[in-house]
Amino acid sequence: MFHSTSLLARVAVLVTLLACAATQPANAVVGTQTLDFSDAARGRKLTSELWFSAAPGTRAESFSVLLPITAIEIARNAVPDVSLRTRPLIVVSHGNWGTRYSQGWLIRELVNAGYVVLSVSHPGTLNDDQTLAGRTRLWDRSRDVTVVLNALLADDKWRPLIDAQRIGFVGHSFGGFTGLSLAGARFDLVQQHAACDAMKVKDMYCQALLTEDYASVSRVGMADSYLDARIKAFYLMATGPSQGFSTESLLSIKASIFLDTARFDTVLEPIGNSTAMAKRIPKAIEVLRDVSHFTYVPLCKPGIGKLVAPLICTDQDGVDRAGTHSVVARSAIAFFANTLQ
Repeated sequence: MFHSTSLLARVAVLVTLLACAATQPANAVVGTQTLDFSDAARGRKLTSELWFSAAPGTRAESFSVLLPITAIEIARNAVPDVSLRTRPLIVVSHGNWGTRYSQGWLIRELVNAGYVVLSVSHPGTLNDDQTLAGRTRLWDRSRDVTVVLNALLADDKWRPLIDAQRIGFVGHSFGGFTGLSLAGARFDLVQQHAACDAMKVKDMYCQALLTEDYASVSRVGMADSYLDARIKAFYLMATGPSQGFSTESLLSIKASIFLDTARFDTVLEPIGNSTAMAKRIPKAIEVLRDVSHFTYVPLCKPGIGKLVAPLICTDQDGVDRAGTHSVVARSAIAFFANTLQ
């Protein structure tokens, strides 16, 4: 079921979607290049993936980064189609246990609609790299995005592809936290802990926060602002944790914010996270969907998906993950068409 707290959200999918999609040649292939960035000051390797319309004649192949995940069709190590004009850039931030391919289903649609996309890997919250510091120091993710964005826009090879005046952001779960932080929200872990402690029915994030011993994790940088004013619009899916953001900083957000909320979210309880942000951020748009937290990650292979990864591969009864992906992609494309003009 589709719900909206704003008339603008209801009509968003009707805006210049066809005009945007027309920028992509028929039968074009989505190409990618793996880019290795780093932040030496913090000792973080920030491997990222750049997605673009590949040069004519490029062949796509099926690619799956994880065993239970359905493959997508992309051309890795491809060359971009240089005949096309510069394009707006969308930066994508994955959730916990994710990868830079976790929103590949959406990224391919964004490329086909006329965007260049950069998906970032966040150390400490990756599928194959889990640390207590990574799960606690979520503000490190915000700095990750600014570091890779600086590097990309300074690269003579890739800069000509990008319209630096039109940059958007997509985030899922912890990636939604990352987006809110980049939009100017300031986080306090003590406030977040108190909110989790007061929660009557605790979501999975709060259960972990209240049981893990993070006292030894440095909080240096926690109170800083990570506002990156280059990013004009944020599409955030099943976002959180959010209770630790100060009301004052949320009210100061000037960027366009779209919150895609999962009604059946048990990982990040939706009312206190995504819906609360929609109420506290000026002019934010919210759409409430009858889906679960992991509906926003890739399709899983029949049988083996639920056997190997039941948490990420199991949706609420009646949820059509593929259909939801299609609807969300149209919604995101229409949102960016409206906000990155």
